Order: sequence, then structure tokens, then C-alpha cells
Amino acid sequence: MQVPQAAVCEECGSDPVFHRMTYYTILIDDSLRNLLDPGFLGRWFGTLAAALERSITPYVLEFMMNAGWAKRMTRPDDSTQLLALMLWQEADTRGITVSEFRLFDLPRNIFTARFADGRTIAYEGIPMPARTLQRAPWLDNKAELKKQFAKLGLPVARGGSANNWWAAKRLYESLTAPVIVKPYSGSGSRHTLLHIDTVEELKRAFKIALQICPAAVVEEELVGPVYRATVVDGVLAATLRRDQPHVIGDGVHTVSELVEVANQHPARSGPYFHPMQLDEAADKELAWQNMTKSSIPENGQRVTLNQKINWGVGGTTADVTDEVHPDNIELFEEVARVLKAPIVGIDFIIDDISRSWKEQERCGIIECNSMPFFDNHHLPFEGEPRNVAALIWDMVLRSR
Repeated sequence: MQVPQAAVCEECGSDPVFHRMTYYTILIDDSLRNLLDPGFLGRWFGTLAAALERSITPYVLEFMMNAGWAKRMTRPDDSTQLLALMLWQEADTRGITVSEFRLFDLPRNIFTARFADGRTIAYEGIPMPARTLQRAPWLDNKAELKKQFAKLGLPVARGGSANNWWAAKRLYESLTAPVIVKPYSGSGSRHTLLHIDTVEELKRAFKIALQICPAAVVEEELVGPVYRATVVDGVLAATLRRDQPHVIGDGVHTVSELVEVANQHPARSGPYFHPMQLDEAADKELAWQNMTKSSIPENGQRVTLNQKINWGVGGTTADVTDEVHPDNIELFEEVARVLKAPIVGIDFIIDDISRSWKEQERCGIIECNSMPFFDNHHLPFEGEPRNVAALIWDMVLRSR
């Protein structure tokens, strides 16, 4: 059966989503969350119910697969996601038997894992210890996360969320440009625009964000690359610098010539990293830097070619785990403690990761992810690969 594919969308980048489906899914989830906010006692009973579901689900899935009501995949295939593949391979080395649950023969990212002692767990995407039920309910809510972190003195960009144009405009006028506009839930850099310093640009960016989300975040644009810090079991596991498509000037060659040379890198031939494009998006990004494709950047000058950092548009990654300043390590691990999250991916913008965040302006946390795509750490464009999958299984085995 062929899985439906979302239409190509410039604002989604290389990984498009169904706009209406994404919009209404977020709207319904938020409406139910607000309507059914159970209070402390209700949350206690909710946690108890989730724990009961956690204990029963493996048996339900196994029964359905054994009865033939659902398909059991005992080995990965071409439709297995990269992250799931890495977890599967690491489980094999530990004697853990992983099966993928497929209903109607469609990948659902749902798995069971059977340990040597016969115990079985079920997981969606990433295996988690039982204490994941205690994590902060606002972990994946960008606007609420920002409010909570600001109260605790953790560094975040100034800004907020808005569900109408006038609120977005008021927010913009209270901030120091340039600003960034993005959907307040989900995203993955989809429908996110940077370098906004006029009301006209704000209006366009706000409309684009609202195509996939009922509200948008408007916040000051921080300075520096985006870093992904992944914390597992309270300890920083790996840190990756996520780079926009870019070239470094040599004072001799034009931007076009530098791109041509950079695209000859073997890793850009796929399947993960792709060549940079000198397209309309590149023209816009160059114009923001007062440059064109024919410009000759100065020696050492960094020239970006796209606002997005996705691999599909020519973005790259570099492992910088060994370069992270101790204050920044402490910050990332404190975030995990505040969130009570066994696993968390922290997106952080800072000019120099090797210097303390306390010494740098316009740096901060932009979002956190409870189900981070840690496969990026396994496959950096530059630097040492980090086996985060191994650390996740180690945590699960310790917490049994």
C-alpha cells in the first residue's frame, strides 16, 4: 500500500507536512488540553491511568500481532525510519528482540521490545523508562516552556505567542528587531522565517506560520548557530552544531564558485546530506547579507544561503560535544532536571558554544523536544559520531 505524500512546499522545506491536518491536529490537541485540564488530583489519576496503560499495551500489541490482526515486522525494511533503525541495531547487540507493530501494513512507529528475562515493553519512537510519565506537561509547548524558563532565570529569547495579527504586531513592537516567527507547536523549522525587521515582513511571516498552526511565536532573533544538545538520563550525551547551507570566503572566489567547490564534498551525494542550491531562497538570504552570487566574500567570512537548516536544502552538522563550556553543560542538564525528562533534545542558539552562555548576549533556548531526532548525532557531517541509541538502551535497562 502506498503511503500518501504531502505536497511540495517551499516553507516546509525538504520534509513537507499536510497543512490542514497539522493545523487541526494542533488545534484539537490544545482545545482538549485546555478544556480537560484536570488539576492536581486529576493529573495524579491521569498518571496512574497512563502507568496502567503502559503495563497493558505490550500485551495488547503482542496479542494483535500473534492473532494476525496486525503485522509483525521482525527486521527493519526500506520504510523504517533512520532513528528506529539505529535503536533496532543497538538492541540487537544487547540481545533485545524488537518487533514493529504495523496496522493495515502501514508504518506507525510503534514497537515492542522483549528482554532476555522475558519482560516486554512497548514504545512509540523511543523507548522510555517509567518515570517519563512525570515529565513536565508543557515540555513540547514552545510558548509555555518560554514562560516557565523565564521565571526560573534560564536564558530564552524575548517574545511570546499570538493567534491574531494585532497581537502579533503588538509583540513585534515590544521587541528589538530582527525577530523570528514560527508555529508555536511542532515545526522542525517548517514555516519559520528569520531576519524580520519590518511590519510588512512580519505580516507575511505570521500568515505563513498560521498555515500549519493556530498561533505563532514572535521572538527576538538570537545570534549564532543552532545547537542541538541531547541529554539522556540527566547527563549531556552529545551536542551538535546545525548549520544553514553556507560557504566560507577566501577573498578570491565568488559565492557561486565557493558553492561549486563545496558541493563536491562526497557526503553531499546522499542519502543524508545534499548539495546547496543557488535558488530564489539563496538570493533572498544573500540579499539580507548585502551580497549576490557574484560577490567575493572576505577571507574567513561566513555566507549563508538559506534560512533553514535541513539536510535536504544543503544544511550540515558538526559534532561539538568536546567543545561545550562547563557552564553550558550545567545549563543543559539543569533543563532536563526542570523538565523531569529522561530524554530531551534542547535547541540552543549561541555565538560560541565553547564560552559560557552567561558571557554572551542574545543567546538562549529556543525549544525542547521530548522525542528528539538523535540520529543526527550518529551521522554528523563533520566530527565524531556519538552513539546516543546505546545510551538510551542503557538507561532503559538500568531503570527496569
